[in-house]
Amino acid sequence: MKFGAQLAEEIFVPWRLAYIQYDVLKTELKARQEDHGWTDQDEKDFTALLENELEKVYDFVNAKLGEVEARISYCERSIRTFTNNPTYSSEQNWAVMDEALTEVLFDVNDLAKFTRLNYIGFQKIIKKHDKWTQLNLQQAFVPQLRAKPLDKQRFDVAIVFISSLHDICQLKGKPRTGNAAAGGDQNAFERATAKYWIHPDNITEVKSIIMLHLPVLIFNDTKPFEPSDAAISSVYFDNPDFDLYTGRLQRDEGAEAIRFRWYGPMSSNSIFIERKTHHAWWLDGASVKDRFRLDESDVYKFMSGELSASTYADRLKAKGTDEQLVKDNLFIANGIQTSLKEKNLDPVLRAFYNRTAFQLPGDQRVRVSLDTDLTFIREDNFDQQRRGPGEWRRPDVGIDYPFSYLNDADVLRFPYAVLETKLQTHLGQEPPAWLTNLLDSHLVHEVPRFSKYLHGACHFYADRMPLLPWWLSEMDLDIRKPRATNFGLTRSRSFKPLIDGHYSRAMEQEENRMKAVADESYAYEQEKQQQVSLAVPQPLHQHHQHQLQDNTALQYSPPIEEGKKKKKNRADVTAISLGEPVAEDDKNNKFVGITKVPRIAGGVFLGIAAVVAIYALYRFEKRAYMINRRILGRYDDLWGPAILCVLLVGALIVNFYLRFR
Repeated sequence: MKFGAQLAEEIFVPWRLAYIQYDVLKTELKARQEDHGWTDQDEKDFTALLENELEKVYDFVNAKLGEVEARISYCERSIRTFTNNPTYSSEQNWAVMDEALTEVLFDVNDLAKFTRLNYIGFQKIIKKHDKWTQLNLQQAFVPQLRAKPLDKQRFDVAIVFISSLHDICQLKGKPRTGNAAAGGDQNAFERATAKYWIHPDNITEVKSIIMLHLPVLIFNDTKPFEPSDAAISSVYFDNPDFDLYTGRLQRDEGAEAIRFRWYGPMSSNSIFIERKTHHAWWLDGASVKDRFRLDESDVYKFMSGELSASTYADRLKAKGTDEQLVKDNLFIANGIQTSLKEKNLDPVLRAFYNRTAFQLPGDQRVRVSLDTDLTFIREDNFDQQRRGPGEWRRPDVGIDYPFSYLNDADVLRFPYAVLETKLQTHLGQEPPAWLTNLLDSHLVHEVPRFSKYLHGACHFYADRMPLLPWWLSEMDLDIRKPRATNFGLTRSRSFKPLIDGHYSRAMEQEENRMKAVADESYAYEQEKQQQVSLAVPQPLHQHHQHQLQDNTALQYSPPIEEGKKKKKNRADVTAISLGEPVAEDDKNNKFVGITKVPRIAGGVFLGIAAVVAIYALYRFEKRAYMINRRILGRYDDLWGPAILCVLLVGALIVNFYLRFR
């Protein structure tokens, strides 16, 4: 499939002009190549074209993202008004606001796809340039791509805010119970975990689908969310023989994985010392992950044995920590320290990723996490070049993905995102239906028993490994699948958001309400026309007739009877009233006289409105036909607006002429 055709399939027509003009760049590249040998001036001109395209796309993304942020801010202000003022806190208002947030979420998903496709477009055209010209523009263009990055991480902040506001709408403004940070220092928990790969094309859509059912988990809600808050770094330990790697791969009884983890930037002071154990003997054979926390300054001391497990426990006691928690932490610290010493363990691999976690605060029965920008970095010191004395991790690596400053031999960028579902099955928790539908859909690719550590370690140290993971063969496959059903986020032919092929609940309610209003209005108009046909107009006094002619309008008021005051109020709002007195017939029934007067200007405007309506319908049907059949051509209208302006100006001239004649 050609890249230009793919763009046409993936995005709305109004956005098409903002795309990278891939075909134009390709034609320019080919024409210069065929006409003459590639010169320095050709390189300069082509680079200028490429920079212009990058600036155009980048400015468009920024503008759209600014619109998204403005709409989110409006929703936030409205929700705050609903929360603070009970008179506005109605079911309908919450539903309408939830629908507005859903619209914004769809636009974020579209913008992420737009950004992704443009990023691919630039990569493809630069690669084609380097192949045809034998030059290295891919490396030379790095500064421009850094200055105007086309990454999707910037959308994570918007998704987090939308998730928070969506959760408030779901709760109708009531506070959600549960502590988001609960379990942050827990030292043992058991979950059934399944893992999946997500292609970059589907990452934002998967995030959006999960967000509609589970809120994004924010551990620290005392400050605004920042992109660095999603960063997670883990340093894995093993020995030169990679015994821990082999034990985990073979799933040996009691096999361990030991890692030191921190959240956020490198300046984070909290380091979590974690151990995963397969079929732990102290838990009757259950697999478990346990951990405890250390200050960063104590990590190397603990690793070297200078800070013993018992000394650490004494510190906890001095702080007044719960006695049972002290015992648990002592058990974990003692076991990890023993493994470090007896198995001769040292840091060998770092895994970095940005995580979006979805979970009800304080409720760990269902937890879903999505890890993007997964990167593996060598941490071993086999050649005594990566870490100095007293260092337990590399000081030259931060959280600045994609780590372009690292040597290619020291870094591996994983091509997919990793989705993990974690259920507390020992408590009888079953996966909810929406999660089952997601996992069965085209958006995910299941990879049972996938391990970040095993994958990274086998890449860098394959010559030391007796066994390799089974999923390596999957890396050669295209994990994307055709959309077989309506599952996921799509749009109707009129571009309205569809969730699993249906309108969202709030939109359905609003459409049903509008339909009911329209039906009621139609019934009322029918009744009114019937009353007009039965009415016998009475002569008006002469001055009334002059007033009616001056206003050049018709007046009608339906008969008012006892018990029909509500209908009268509706008529007062919808009908045009001239304030005429009511004439009475012999039976004292009240009617208003009806008379017809010329309305030349009104007829002109009515005719223009009819012409414009018919023309607009024609243009809409033509565009819909072209879009559905993916016909390339002009979608704008050059003559329609100009002709409309001429007609309106002409109608205004006629109106003024008749008025002052």
